[in-house]
Amino acid sequence: MQTDIFNVTAQDFQAVVAQGSISKPVMVIFWSSQCNICPTLLPVIEQLQREHANGFSIAKVNCDTEHPLVQHFDIKSVPTVYMFVNGQAVDGFAGEQTASVMNDFITKHLPDPALALLADTQTLFAQGKIEEAKTTILQAQKISPDDNQIKLTLAQIYLALGEFENAKPILNAIPMADQNMIYHTLISELELAEQSAQTPEITALETALETAEDKQSIQYQLAIQYHQAKRYKDALHLLYSLLCKDLGYENGDAKKTMLDLLATIDDAALVSEYRRKLYSLLY
Repeated sequence: MQTDIFNVTAQDFQAVVAQGSISKPVMVIFWSSQCNICPTLLPVIEQLQREHANGFSIAKVNCDTEHPLVQHFDIKSVPTVYMFVNGQAVDGFAGEQTASVMNDFITKHLPDPALALLADTQTLFAQGKIEEAKTTILQAQKISPDDNQIKLTLAQIYLALGEFENAKPILNAIPMADQNMIYHTLISELELAEQSAQTPEITALETALETAEDKQSIQYQLAIQYHQAKRYKDALHLLYSLLCKDLGYENGDAKKTMLDLLATIDDAALVSEYRRKLYSLLY
């Protein structure tokens, strides 16, 4: 595995550090064989690099041999550490530091992992890779569950996948301060999706259900219509209610329909919820 740890000279400093730090931060460590602290400092920094999933590079400068770099950076003592970002030294420290202090020093200069995942999601979405985008944005949401930009992107993906039941509660929870143009566009898309999902067949069955004596038959038909309209939560709710009253309804067809539905829905939380409910009836 590439660890991005370099022994830097004056000849390759520009390429490794200045140019390299454009793609990700580079931690430059000025050390010397005469330094008592350096043998313990370097392994700690390398361990921190592994813990941060190689999110920054390490460039080691041997002050015993690289006098032009020592003079250029006016190094007075070793170890001296600089963090380079976008070609510039943006921070640094000298002398011995605890692992905790160095970790804080590193962390504040690394990209926010949630925002990096958000950017990846937006790229995937633009490329039409919607399922991959969904996987990535869900990872971002685990890291930053309260980030409203991530929530809006997740709602956008749910709408693109036709999972408007998942998009609706997300959009309803967006505070007014973050209800930007993207939010209003998604709300409009949601309203159109809901209108298209409310087919004449569904409307007729919902009306009939209110007054029907044989509600089970109407419920079963309505559940199938909900499924076809991708209103999966509504479909599962009706099927479960039906099976609670008659587990063998329609010679087991209702149970089979629910199992088939659970096998095709791409919503892990919803599937898990109704699998548990169904298994509690079965066993």
